Amino acid sequence: MLPILFENDEIIVVDKPAGLPAQPGERVGSSVISVVEKELGFTPFPIHRLDKETAGCMMLAKNARAASTWSAFLAERDIGKYYRAICSGGPVRDRGSYDDALPIAGKAMSALTRYVCLARFGSQEQDGLAGSQAPAPDPARPAFSLLELSLGTGRTHQIRRHMAMHGHPILGDDKYGDFPLNRRLRKQAGVKHLLLWSCRLELPGYPPIRASLPSHFTDFLGRWPDAPRSEVH
Repeated sequence: MLPILFENDEIIVVDKPAGLPAQPGERVGSSVISVVEKELGFTPFPIHRLDKETAGCMMLAKNARAASTWSAFLAERDIGKYYRAICSGGPVRDRGSYDDALPIAGKAMSALTRYVCLARFGSQEQDGLAGSQAPAPDPARPAFSLLELSLGTGRTHQIRRHMAMHGHPILGDDKYGDFPLNRRLRKQAGVKHLLLWSCRLELPGYPPIRASLPSHFTDFLGRWPDAPRSEVH
């Protein structure tokens, strides 16, 4: 059973694991929807969706009427969605936003992603992650950053695309990421999932809802002596 982080008469918020699709589809076995149907006995309506490889808070409505109500809250930005990501390199500033338009179905659409850099850690020369063909590593420049991100818009793959566009792709991103680095990290550091986590939801009238730290985040951070520990919660 998926851990339930929050429940009222209209919605539930589950803690989705990485690797589980959000909803049924072609060549999809289990999904968040099918697991909830089996365990709780009703067909939920997703209020928002997470990519298959993204872990954390996912909100589902118990009926169509509740879905309409809470989808409107989301559209009006009355619901805060917060993510954590581990990226290659990191932004120059510790706090800021990206507002690059993103192409959606052939049309440029406005997009806004806010970020806060919570930590910078690692060395480009540790564990040989720089690779034999890479430039000489700079030990003074951290190899990775832990970012908290929030959405001002909800475009497809918005966070992943903005991070890649600005030169600090999310580790494990097999669509927009640094593919040679991902291969090295998979082999040398066991990175098998996208290091993007839906860590917190803020619903109107309720305390913040927090997901548990995914094991693949814990495993990766544990490899680096200077990586954050308590700061990721």
